[in-house]
Amino acid sequence: MIADKLSNSSFYLKYFPFLKEAFDFVEENKRNLVSMQGKIRINSSMYAVVETSVPKPLSAQKLEAHRKYIDLQYIIEGHDVIGLKNLSGCKKIYAGYNAGKDIIFYDDRADFQIKLPEKHFALFFPDDAHSPLCGESPVKKCIVKIKTDLLK
Repeated sequence: MIADKLSNSSFYLKYFPFLKEAFDFVEENKRNLVSMQGKIRINSSMYAVVETSVPKPLSAQKLEAHRKYIDLQYIIEGHDVIGLKNLSGCKKIYAGYNAGKDIIFYDDRADFQIKLPEKHFALFFPDDAHSPLCGESPVKKCIVKIKTDLLK
């Protein structure tokens, strides 16, 4: 997991050059993202989902993980509190892997949480189980889904 300000995104390109198109999409559209909603195709390896979500009650906060996609979550408005745990520590499957949605849910508790404010992003890799929407107020974010094949 990586969390930082969007203005520092160029630092990560030397380690993950494939992120350039994702960061460029967010940077070029950050003013328009406020009025955007839904799914937007970026290229054959990534797409974005812009949505406003409300926090989940504690009983509904499940860790999730993805196999085919890396999540780049950028906060447009508000902030998000996100729970984290390394996937190797997740033992209690809540809902099995759904290949169509590329998601599996765990009923384990997060080891820690981060508060991600506006104009910040977090990258969640396949080993990063995460539970978004643990905050107290609605958050608008852009989630760029990046194929894990690009890691190779």
